Amino acid sequence: MNKKKLYCQVTACLLILTAASYGGEIKNETFAKYYEKAKAMVMYQMSMEDVKSAAVSVSTALSSAPDKVVSAVAKINETSKYGVPIDEKSDEQIKQVHAVAGGVVTASGKDKEKGLYVEIRHEGGTSIYGNLEEISVVESERVQRGEIIGSYNTQNEKEFYYELSENL
Repeated sequence: MNKKKLYCQVTACLLILTAASYGGEIKNETFAKYYEKAKAMVMYQMSMEDVKSAAVSVSTALSSAPDKVVSAVAKINETSKYGVPIDEKSDEQIKQVHAVAGGVVTASGKDKEKGLYVEIRHEGGTSIYGNLEEISVVESERVQRGEIIGSYNTQNEKEFYYELSENL
């Protein structure tokens, strides 16, 4: 099938759809004239065989869509702007804690709820890491994604604290 012909068909359909959706209330001779021309163009440009051929190619593309969607979601997760704060799969007692994204350390210290903690401001949000064993960064320090900012002892009485809030 001719791609230029299909492009014209799609354009005409979009014009008709727009006109049909929003043009019902427009009482204008010029509009009516162009509406009829667009409608005629659709009817003239494609035969029934062209429409059937296009329908087959669209249905074939749609049948493989679920696999492509799953693949795209997995790829997005891999290239997410935020990483993981701690390696949960590691068997080590002392685990290194990593910055989930680049940013600036805005606070660190001891807190009743979060214990020993680090707070980092990122371009799109803020991350807080708490109940740490030790801290290896200081306030106002710039950190990169994946950089070690402290450590967590898995034998600690408290769970590892992590919070990520994005600026919306």
